[in-house]
Amino acid sequence: MTIEIDLSELTMFGRDMERSGVDIVKGVRPVVAKGALNVRNGMRADMAGSGHFGQVAGSITYETRDGAGWAEAEVGPVTAGRTVGDLAHIAYFGGSPAGGGTVRDPQAVLDEEAPRLEKALIDLLGGDL
Repeated sequence: MTIEIDLSELTMFGRDMERSGVDIVKGVRPVVAKGALNVRNGMRADMAGSGHFGQVAGSITYETRDGAGWAEAEVGPVTAGRTVGDLAHIAYFGGSPAGGGTVRDPQAVLDEEAPRLEKALIDLLGGDL
């Protein structure tokens, strides 16, 4: 399962950061990692609160990656066939014939974290946007 976010405006933000002299990897990576941790914790809390899918909570992880001029994170349940994380799509979106779809969409957790992530990135730049 993958959640995609439109981050097209980050190109301009990246240029602003380059002009500010902020080291992308040393400065932004910890901010991205903290945001990913917060999203993971929110998704875990939502899943743990489910009477039917609580066991899936522990399968939700995050991974960060970075390189020259970029940093990213991927958050979601580990799914590899015959693992508890494979139930996540039913928990979020329901299944056939009727069932599931009782856990809040992960996009809501991401939407809650976005302002905090944005503020942390602005603070990193010293408010120079």
